[in-house]
Amino acid sequence: MKRLKFRVWNKVSKKMHNPQAISFDIQNCNPFAVSIPAKSWDPAEKYELLQWTGLRDEGGTDVYEGDLVLIDYEIYKVHWHESEAAFKLISLKGSLEKETGLLPTGKIIGNTYETENL
Repeated sequence: MKRLKFRVWNKVSKKMHNPQAISFDIQNCNPFAVSIPAKSWDPAEKYELLQWTGLRDEGGTDVYEGDLVLIDYEIYKVHWHESEAAFKLISLKGSLEKETGLLPTGKIIGNTYETENL
């Protein structure tokens, strides 16, 4: 079975969390509520769910969607490409896309939520 991992960005407090649990509506598979450490359940709309790509960077750090990765002196954002049902890398310099197979050769330098200066 494929291992699913998420982290969540709290849109209100502007903080990243590792959730304790995520509840999904079984009718439409949409997230319903999120529980983070030391907090009760909150509506899922309060959070941005960021899924693990299943890959790690060159330092062994898990890579999630929204992460910014430095590969060969260029910065890429990890995003979910809906029509291809795959994670992709988009260059911050333009619309150039690359496959996530390059992630193990790159280094995470931040994410689009907490790294405002990139």
